[in-house]
Amino acid sequence: MEQAFATPLSLGNKKVGRVWTFSLPSLLTCPGASAWCRGHCYARRMEQFRPNCRLAYLRNLHITEDPVAFVRGTLESLPNGAQFVRIHVGGDFHTSHYSKAWVQICEARPDVSFWGYTRSWTVPDLVDALEELRRLPNVSLFGSTDTTMPLPPNGWRVAFIDIDSRASGMPCRHQQGEVDSCLECGYCFRENAGNVVFKVH
Repeated sequence: MEQAFATPLSLGNKKVGRVWTFSLPSLLTCPGASAWCRGHCYARRMEQFRPNCRLAYLRNLHITEDPVAFVRGTLESLPNGAQFVRIHVGGDFHTSHYSKAWVQICEARPDVSFWGYTRSWTVPDLVDALEELRRLPNVSLFGSTDTTMPLPPNGWRVAFIDIDSRASGMPCRHQQGEVDSCLECGYCFRENAGNVVFKVH
């Protein structure tokens, strides 16, 4: 019997702004995470501070186990008039089937801008699906890195941390106190090129 679909989309917090978001449990779905990343994971700290977040993200992971239902249900729950979706406030692209499900979702809603940050580009079995996703015209996908990791493949926008000597690009304006939210800034999802630099937090 086909499972009932509970919408995994939610509206973002003050930092992200009133955009739609989707998350998975941290670490459990992060095959590309470095040891540094695991030790500094903001999403993990948030899940520890707010256990209900962890439970919600685990439910989302369960929903994604049926990619067909996940695609259909996400499209049904994404309102007409929605403009922006942040993929993964917590978690990451953990399988190629899951990554390809996002390709289908993003292709089906060319009117919506999707953006996210991933370390799964380091996982050989996931690269092809992520390349397909990031090449969509309505997707801004950054390859996240830290001082212990190499740089993402050529052509990728890069999300650096500010302690990395290789860092180049726009400092996160929210972290600089220049804007109240990602939505107000828009650099990561309105621009089609350029790296971003985050403070360690």
